[in-house]
Amino acid sequence: MELLIKLLTKKESNQVGEIIKLASIERTAYPRFKRYFTPKELIEVYTPTPAEIAFGLSTTQGQIHFLNLMVLLKAFQRLGYFPKLADIPKSLVNHIRNSLHLPSDISVGYEQSRTMYRHRTAIREYLKVTQFNQSARHLAVTTVYKSASVMDNPADLINVAIDELIHHRYELPGFNTLDRLVRRVRNLVNQKLFLLVISRLNQEYIERLNNLLKSHSVHLRSPYNDLKQLPNRPTRNHLNDLLTHLIWLDSFGEVKPYLESITSAKIQHFAAEAKALDAAELKDIGQPKRITLLLCLIYSAQVQARDNLVSMFLKRMRTIHNKAKEELEKLRQKHLETTEKLVGVLTNVLQVFVDESTDTEMIAQVQNVFTPAGGVEQLLHECEAVNAYSGNNYLPLIWKFYKSHRSAFFRLISALKFAATSQDETLIKALDFLLLNAHRRGEWLPAIEQEKIIKYNDLIANAVVFHNTVDLTEVLRQLQREGYLLMRSDVAALSPYLTSQIKRFGDYLIDLDVVPQALDEEMVLTFSAP
Repeated sequence: MELLIKLLTKKESNQVGEIIKLASIERTAYPRFKRYFTPKELIEVYTPTPAEIAFGLSTTQGQIHFLNLMVLLKAFQRLGYFPKLADIPKSLVNHIRNSLHLPSDISVGYEQSRTMYRHRTAIREYLKVTQFNQSARHLAVTTVYKSASVMDNPADLINVAIDELIHHRYELPGFNTLDRLVRRVRNLVNQKLFLLVISRLNQEYIERLNNLLKSHSVHLRSPYNDLKQLPNRPTRNHLNDLLTHLIWLDSFGEVKPYLESITSAKIQHFAAEAKALDAAELKDIGQPKRITLLLCLIYSAQVQARDNLVSMFLKRMRTIHNKAKEELEKLRQKHLETTEKLVGVLTNVLQVFVDESTDTEMIAQVQNVFTPAGGVEQLLHECEAVNAYSGNNYLPLIWKFYKSHRSAFFRLISALKFAATSQDETLIKALDFLLLNAHRRGEWLPAIEQEKIIKYNDLIANAVVFHNTVDLTEVLRQLQREGYLLMRSDVAALSPYLTSQIKRFGDYLIDLDVVPQALDEEMVLTFSAP
């Protein structure tokens, strides 16, 4: 760290060899004058106080010097540094002149620079501010050095330096000075990270990353451009293409461990920097930085591809559900005529029962109603068809639109890693179960395997029910000893709660070292106070 301070505290030296490109002052918190001032701002911010006027009168002689000092004082209070007199807005100068009741023909300006420096020194002493010196530069360097390991944007680092200098009551240096200091420190920190990252890689992996920048002889483009792939519309073909793209990205392995010492913000910044460059420009960068930028871009592309896959999957599933709903509505319209026919048949049958007839005549009349409508079998078939789509349950219709996506969705589930957001891992187990049986084509799963699973779950659940029963018995016995009145409704309310939890979750660890006490079959419970 001391070497860093010595290196960077040399004014205007560029020891790092970086091409200085100044940041935009508009993107930073570096204080500047506004273009326009409202009358309220001028009065509240730039009107000299009686104490400030007394300070000015005691420090200067003559109206011109008095105005010069007061203008510099109010400007410094607002900016934290001394601007050029020519850069101070005329509206501000006019307001201060009028507030001091000075003649309008008096203008700001120094005939001798020595007087200006003397005024600046007096203002610093009055405001208890220290001029930007070697100690201030040391403070700025150490602050930026610590922050540069977390953030990478030069504007953000400049803001950090400004806050720290103001906090310690240092005068702010010129913006260009601050910008160059920040960029030199940032470059040193990044170079250290680049060397650390490349030291974790073997030569074969480095060579593979460098090959990304070589143009393909057939496609006449480098694989590097594939890292910048943008998501397409959520179609089935695009979903398959994105899955293929993710498989290619994952072929580079788990990239995050190589970037372990780099924060997420810096990874995003490096990835954005790499994305803004073409293959030829990346080749011109030193290898440590080039490899780090490529790794950050690969990691960012892996994350983005997974996000895009999930987003595309959700959109496709939404489309499948919407199509099933539309299909249900079409079937309803299609069966509307059949429904009217069945209602007519039912009306005629009811009319038979309304008319007082013998049983034999009634059966014959009902048969006469069914025959013209197609007979009993046909009517039952039509009733089943109508009842199948009578409600809002469109789920049975999903398969028609889902089956063409089945293969892609199974590939997606295999490519992604899922984790439960709570302790309930039912959904995760369901996904594992689907993957386990993804190769099966039958309508039903093998009965023997399912019977084994069901019996195993029942065995575990019954073991837990038994243990819970023993615990419950002991609690009831203790309550009885203490004189509590135990109602049947209280006891009845406990058991369903316990068993419902077992049926719902079914996830238990059996501790064979802990054996519950045998159930006291002779214990008699009386549900009344002793």
